[in-house]
Amino acid sequence: MRAEKVYFMSEGMKLSGILHLPDHKNPFCVIASHGLLSSKNSEKYVALGERFSREGMALLRFDFRGIGESEGGEEDNTISKKLADLRSAIEFVKNRLGATGGIGLVGSSLGGFLSLIQASKDRTIKGVVIWATPLHMDDLRHRKQEEEYPLPPDSFFEDLPRHRLLPLLPMVSNCLIIHGEKDELVPLEQPFTIFNHLDLPKEMHIIGGADHRLTHPDHRQRAIDLTVDWFKRVRA
Repeated sequence: MRAEKVYFMSEGMKLSGILHLPDHKNPFCVIASHGLLSSKNSEKYVALGERFSREGMALLRFDFRGIGESEGGEEDNTISKKLADLRSAIEFVKNRLGATGGIGLVGSSLGGFLSLIQASKDRTIKGVVIWATPLHMDDLRHRKQEEEYPLPPDSFFEDLPRHRLLPLLPMVSNCLIIHGEKDELVPLEQPFTIFNHLDLPKEMHIIGGADHRLTHPDHRQRAIDLTVDWFKRVRA
C-alpha cells in the first residue's frame, strides 16, 4: 500500500491529487470529489484513501481548480469547470491504472452532485456513493452569508442553470446515498427525492444524529464503512 502525489491537466490547468494504491496491479479505483468548501486533504478523504488501499482498492482524491494545490482562481468555481476536472481525473486514472479494474465515484455535498451528473453520462462508471448531497444547488442563493459557509462567486450561479440533476437521476444506477439525520444544510427530503428517481440497484442510509460534515468520529466511520462495503460489492 502506498500514496503518491500526482498531477494531471484539465483544460490547461494543472490539478493536484493523491493516489492511494493497494499492493496489486489493475485495482478497482474510486475517484473522490470534495465539497464546495473542502479540499482533497479533508480528514474524511484521507481516511477513505487509507482504508481503500487496505481493502485492495485504489482511491484518487484531488483538488478542483482554484482549490488547494491546484491551479486556478475564484472565477473557476463553477459546476461546468468542476465537471471538466472530474472528467480529466477519470481519464488520468484510466491512463495510469488501465480500465480493467473498473472505476467508481464518491462525493460529499457538491462533490456528490457532480458525481451523479458524471455517472449519468458515463457508462464506464460502475458505482457511485454520495454523502450529504443536495438535489438543488439553487438553495445557496437564499442562504445568508456566513463565515463558516461563505457563498460561492457570481460565476457559480450564472453557470448553475445549465445543470439540473433531477432529469439525469434515472440514468444512474448502483448508487448508495449516505445522509445525516441532522444535516443542517441539506434537508432530508432532498436525498429521499434523489433516491426515488435513481435506477436500480440503489440503497440509502440515514445516520442518526449526524450533521452535514459528519463531524462526529462515529458518524464518519459509519459512512466510511458503508462506502467501502458498497464498492466491494460493485467491483465483484
